[in-house]
Amino acid sequence: MIIEGLHEKKLFEPRFPFRLLINHEQNFTYPAHWHNACELIYVVKNSFSVIVNSQTYNLNEGDILFIPGGQIHEFCDEPPTGKRVFINFELIQFNSLGMNSLDQSLLSDIQKITPESSAVYDNVKEEILKIVSEHNSETEMSKLYYTARLMDIIFMLCKNSNLNKTKASGKDKILAFEKIRKSIEFIHNHYNENIRLKDAANAAGYSECYFSRFFKEVTEVSFHQYLNEYRVKKAEYLLTSCGYSISETAYAAGFGSVASFERIFRCVKGCSPTEFRKLQN
Repeated sequence: MIIEGLHEKKLFEPRFPFRLLINHEQNFTYPAHWHNACELIYVVKNSFSVIVNSQTYNLNEGDILFIPGGQIHEFCDEPPTGKRVFINFELIQFNSLGMNSLDQSLLSDIQKITPESSAVYDNVKEEILKIVSEHNSETEMSKLYYTARLMDIIFMLCKNSNLNKTKASGKDKILAFEKIRKSIEFIHNHYNENIRLKDAANAAGYSECYFSRFFKEVTEVSFHQYLNEYRVKKAEYLLTSCGYSISETAYAAGFGSVASFERIFRCVKGCSPTEFRKLQN
């Protein structure tokens, strides 16, 4: 093993990119470094702190941390005693076994795997313990065994990453729907004013282009269609319940002119405002 600057090199023996270390060292620390290999840390006894890209991960006994290759990380000496398992491996060794770029993209995030937060925890822990057990009594077949166990772990890490991304996506959608709701409230409160797409987009906190596309995705109509239909709905009430004239209704409902009001009203209702009033009476 060689460290040049922060880059840790030559972790592995030739032609097999795998390393397992079991650490019992008291007051164990290791300075900031990075390597191309991925790293799995399993805390067997006591707790352990790892800093990755300036973010601290406090691991309790039994917790597992996956660090993708290329991440700057360091180990802290709290608590002073404990037992930790470190497993390093290269993803490139699995390319010939069917691993693709999508799988590798799912392994681009740091994953803290705990009994409370991860559905794959028990399976990942079991595979790590199998690797440790094999390491204690290595044979000529051990490399094949390690490869099989790592493939199982990689599958579960990909599954866990996909679940996390799906949850995050769900939260993002809820937030987006909330923003669209705000824009709809804005329309309902300002329909009788000269509001534009830009105004509703600002109310939602989106750019005009994104807002226009996402608004239609949520409501199934365009912003302008929704606004016009809401104005027509308000005009119906004014025509039948308030005794407004056609021109009074047009401007009170937010239309810029009587001509545009009559045109849009006919498009939405299939009749003119005057005909609508007669039908209601």
